[in-house]
Amino acid sequence: MLYFTFKALHLIAMVTWFAGLFYMFRLFVYHTENAEDAGCVRMLKTMERKLYKIITVPGMVATFVFGFSMLALQPGLFKQPWLHIKLTLLLGLAGYTGFVGKTRRRFESDDVHLTSRQCRLLNEVPTLFLVSIVFIAVFRFYLTGQ
Repeated sequence: MLYFTFKALHLIAMVTWFAGLFYMFRLFVYHTENAEDAGCVRMLKTMERKLYKIITVPGMVATFVFGFSMLALQPGLFKQPWLHIKLTLLLGLAGYTGFVGKTRRRFESDDVHLTSRQCRLLNEVPTLFLVSIVFIAVFRFYLTGQ
């Protein structure tokens, strides 16, 4: 029962993390397109800061906490190759989250170094991680031959 509780919390935290990632670069698009509107930029900076610090990062931390809690209850999973692939992708996603935070700090300092188009392209990166991670988790039995 505890394992399934952790699994549910892990999934909820993952959805929260991805919600933050999906919306952050959308805010950056608005930020780049409204760089001359001081009032709009002030509002976007507040939204970006709160989204990152209150939703995205806590979602990421909770995802890892509940994921490793599940692994503590079933340490045999560490022997399965699919898990190593998933953990590698999660490290990449955590790195991307750090990149989002660095970009947010630069935008907050009025260093809008990306174009609207670049922000739109970077907004697609979490989708690649999401699809890959979900498919690996769902089809893990086919990957392990069990």
